[in-house]
Amino acid sequence: MQHRTALPDDMLLDQPTLLLRDRVLERLRAAIVGGRFEPGQRLLERDLCDALGVSRTSVREALRQLEIEELVEVGPRGRPFVALMTAARARQIYEFREVLECAAAPMFIARAPDRAFDELTEFDRRFTAALSTDNLEERLAVKEAFYDLLFTHAGNPVMQRVFVQLFNRIGFLRSRSLKQQTRAEARAVELHEIVERLTARDVEGSVAALSRHIRAVGVSAVAWLEAGERDGDG
Repeated sequence: MQHRTALPDDMLLDQPTLLLRDRVLERLRAAIVGGRFEPGQRLLERDLCDALGVSRTSVREALRQLEIEELVEVGPRGRPFVALMTAARARQIYEFREVLECAAAPMFIARAPDRAFDELTEFDRRFTAALSTDNLEERLAVKEAFYDLLFTHAGNPVMQRVFVQLFNRIGFLRSRSLKQQTRAEARAVELHEIVERLTARDVEGSVAALSRHIRAVGVSAVAWLEAGERDGDG
């Protein structure tokens, strides 16, 4: 006869609370990545609680996780604010991003099912359509979905987790770039070339297209940050 294991009362999982904390984390992360909160902006717990309709405990736990992800920093007296991005830090992120994406492309081509290549073509179509209607939210959503597909089917979850953290940290730079029509048009051309090379199962061409895209957006982002730093110094 099997005996039931006696467990202490405090091991009971509070699943609804955990799910709520996850939703708070996702909502705050999206607000930072999407540029609703500016770099350096103070994150007041009371305001966040009122806006989200949740307790301070949920907000504090979400902010601690965002600090781990380097989207939030803590200033004097433990006051959290949206992490700042320097030109030097952005340059390092884009350099590492290039390494990760160029490594993911051959893995994707080797491992992805046929339907994944069809999805790439659909992303290309959606991005172009969103550009013609000036739909920034859709363009940002397509870029996120594109990279999720690329890294999911590259089949390396460790690489994917690292990439997502990097991608989130430069989210506000991405949204700023796509707000500008000429830059958004250039990104559309680059995405089209990447999709063409991937769907053709062209490893060398895919890596080259990804590299050109990342270097282009990286140069633009770093130049903008450097200009801001010079203005600040003046």
